[in-house]
Amino acid sequence: MEMYIVLAVTLFMMVMFIWHKVPFGVTTMTCCLVLAICGIVDIQTAFSGFGNKIVVLIAPMLALSSVLTRTSLVQKISGILNTLKGKRGMLLIISFYLVGAVFAQFIPSTAALTILVVFLMTLDNSGEITANRLLLPLLGILVAWKFKFPIGMGAATFATLNGLYEGIITDPQYHLTMMDPFLFALIPIVVLTIYCLAAWKLMPKGAEINQSALKEAKKADLLSSAQEKIVYGVFVLVMLLMILNKWTGNLLYLAPALGVLILIYTGILSVPDAVKGMTADMTWMLAGVLVVADALGKSGAGNAIGDLILQLLGANPSSFMVMLIFSMATVVMTTFLSNMATQTVLIPIAASVCLAGGWDPRGIVLIIGTANMFAVGFPSGSGECAVCFAAGGYNPVKVLKFTFPYMVLAILSCAAAAHILYPLY
Repeated sequence: MEMYIVLAVTLFMMVMFIWHKVPFGVTTMTCCLVLAICGIVDIQTAFSGFGNKIVVLIAPMLALSSVLTRTSLVQKISGILNTLKGKRGMLLIISFYLVGAVFAQFIPSTAALTILVVFLMTLDNSGEITANRLLLPLLGILVAWKFKFPIGMGAATFATLNGLYEGIITDPQYHLTMMDPFLFALIPIVVLTIYCLAAWKLMPKGAEINQSALKEAKKADLLSSAQEKIVYGVFVLVMLLMILNKWTGNLLYLAPALGVLILIYTGILSVPDAVKGMTADMTWMLAGVLVVADALGKSGAGNAIGDLILQLLGANPSSFMVMLIFSMATVVMTTFLSNMATQTVLIPIAASVCLAGGWDPRGIVLIIGTANMFAVGFPSGSGECAVCFAAGGYNPVKVLKFTFPYMVLAILSCAAAAHILYPLY
């Protein structure tokens, strides 16, 4: 009976994530409450996710990353684009892509698009390189590079992914390290960047950009020069403690909290802002998913799901074919659902399949954690995708000659990277 209750709770969680009628955190807390009421877990265990080392890492990292938006870093990078006005050819395109890739490590893609469009609008609409032809390829660059480097939120990607399946597969050797998402993403990044450098010509020249469709970026009060130096110093310290985890040990998980405390004591980050950042929906969602995933593993429900899908895959399926199936499923799902919903629904399923098959789960988990960003085919894929399609006035069918090859390459490159670096057998 316990296994069926856990399966029902998991199904409810997945449906609610896809529907997204309420925040993800509300859904996972509901699941924790139901598990406690039904006696599957005790009260202490039901809400133990908040004390998990992964949440201890992620929550302050969210607050810490938000401080970067108050520095002049974005303005300084934007200043580089100012020097490109009047330039033409591949240098111009590479420069836009490079700035987009840098922005993707620090600020949300929607805000990055809004900033970059300001400079795209300076292009002559009568030439070959127009704003309308570069906007969608720029989105392709942003989603390919988004939080891929082990800097800021990119440094916490491994912990987020681990949190979604470590309750199902408890063996530490099958958990991700901080550098795994970055190393895995190198192949898709290179492939998709080269494609965007060549395929912008497939885009129709179309009309001018619709600036009214862009979301206005909120302007934050900038820090003083002295405060900026402290922020940069804190970020360097935190990143070093995390990257050098072989020697720093558990400081990997405590480093972001240390950074937040330093910024609070120096008056750069207020306590209300810190609390707001650390209690974001993602924190509640992770805390709840950790408990549900643990219940899946202990109740045998995860094994039941894995055995069922394993039967559908057939006996001894090839490693690459399994990677390709999960890669395709992720890109298709994220085209119509939110990135987080796709990731949170698929990873526990993938981990259950790997557990049942005795496979190394890291490749499939990294496929899902990377390919869930590649929503470029329809406006429904993500907030930045909706903004891009609205601003460019793109008809999804008419730009399919650009977006379809992009998604095919994303599927193939992710499957290839997983098969090469983390084969199932």
